[in-house]
Amino acid sequence: MVASPSPHDPESPIRGNRIRLFIDNANMDITMRTRAREAGERWNQFDWTKLPDWLVQRAAEICRVSDPSYEGAHVYVSHDPNDPKHEGRRKWADWLDTQPGVQVVLKQLRRKDPPSCAACGLKFATCSRCGATQRPRVEKGVDTAIVTDMIRLAWQNSYDIAVLVSSDGDFVPAVEMLDQRGLKVVQAGFPPRGTFLARSCWASFDMFDGRAQVAR
Repeated sequence: MVASPSPHDPESPIRGNRIRLFIDNANMDITMRTRAREAGERWNQFDWTKLPDWLVQRAAEICRVSDPSYEGAHVYVSHDPNDPKHEGRRKWADWLDTQPGVQVVLKQLRRKDPPSCAACGLKFATCSRCGATQRPRVEKGVDTAIVTDMIRLAWQNSYDIAVLVSSDGDFVPAVEMLDQRGLKVVQAGFPPRGTFLARSCWASFDMFDGRAQVAR
């Protein structure tokens, strides 16, 4: 897939060379694994010693910036502190937070309230037939943290180009506001997923096409 600027303002000039990354880790990881499975492949893991630099270079190519300045990566990670299986994720997040230019934002997964009977209002936490739990874990605050950081750092004049690694359409309002302020947001996504977000961004590119360069 050839990356291209968004049709709403394809020729607007880039005002600077400072590039900052905002990475929704769960969205990126799950979508990459899904795309790989659909292609009949098996995805292992991202190589985080390569990934930030690769994202910066891809954005610089699209934005025609010859001397990009990497201003840092904000990585948003969710975990369940009550699940022993997530201990490895927390340790990995601690390691990642020590890498040059990387700042990890750790958000806790919490349990939803169990569903209620539409007739009597009684809540049930397990299925009466199979015993499966009816309280799935949900992320709390990841999207809000990403939007807050993108806007806060924009107002602090901390970047000229943001690379948003996500396919989540909930970011569209924030992207449109940043665009009105003259900042460029480049989506690193997995088309055809995230088309709505891609259309709102100044440009986008397919991470799956570059998987060999960032695989561990």
